[in-house]
Amino acid sequence: MDVDAVVELYGLHPDQFTTARNRLATALKEAGDADGGAAVKALRKPTMAAWLANHLVRVAPDQIAELTEFGDELRAVVAAGDGPRLRRLTPRRHDLVQRLVATARTDVATMGRVVTPAVSERLAETLDAALVDPGAGKLLRTGQLTSALRHIGFGVVDERGEPVTVRPLKVAKAPPPPRAKTLAKKAAPAKPAAARADVQKWTIQRQRAELQDRLREVEAEYVEAENQRQTAEAELDANEHHIADMHTAIERLINELDQARRELRTAQSQTRKLERALSRAERTAAVARRRRDTQEERLAAFNE
Repeated sequence: MDVDAVVELYGLHPDQFTTARNRLATALKEAGDADGGAAVKALRKPTMAAWLANHLVRVAPDQIAELTEFGDELRAVVAAGDGPRLRRLTPRRHDLVQRLVATARTDVATMGRVVTPAVSERLAETLDAALVDPGAGKLLRTGQLTSALRHIGFGVVDERGEPVTVRPLKVAKAPPPPRAKTLAKKAAPAKPAAARADVQKWTIQRQRAELQDRLREVEAEYVEAENQRQTAEAELDANEHHIADMHTAIERLINELDQARRELRTAQSQTRKLERALSRAERTAAVARRRRDTQEERLAAFNE
């Protein structure tokens, strides 16, 4: 089986994919490669978001390489727990993704096609998944996606929310733009022995890719888990410091409360003393008032 012809299929617009895939499958079957024909016939048509990602690999390979290389740098920063540097790099992460989405929209517009906001969002999620997950990054670079990707914590899922099972037939960093009219030619009749050898080679390549992808997935899971561990450790440390601060504050408040209680007792004692003094003063004033009244009465009587 001509693997290059299969790779080119994924560069075709979804409207062209099914016809070209069936033509290639028929050509392989007629050439005596029934297994290869069946394998090609089973290939899934890419969704619009997946096709846009595949298209970017072909028309903007340098930007795709920049994205995945930056992903390596970003994951290293996360693994190192360098929060300040991570915050500095985050705007670039969003900029790279949005620039690629804009490139896709502009390029597709020249074909007379429109990218809906929903498809743009799924394309952005795919590019971001390729940036943060090495396995997703490798899948993107093959240019053979059949579904958009989305990173959710410990792994990557497709548009149906299922764990990613897309396996590349061949790693291709920058596949050339597809030529639909050449696919049938690429699937020209081959000798049965050569066809069987191609199938065996393709099977080995696919198994190796599956093992490598699984390793990338496990590594990504470890990086994510280690990042969460470091985050949890930092949060625990901050919480313990907060508890210590609260204990100190409580001790200070208890001391202040004891002091306030002592001052209150002193003030209450002073209040009682002042109340007794007021009572004595009131009695003395009452006696003095009565004396004054008596004298006034005597004076009044004398004057009469």
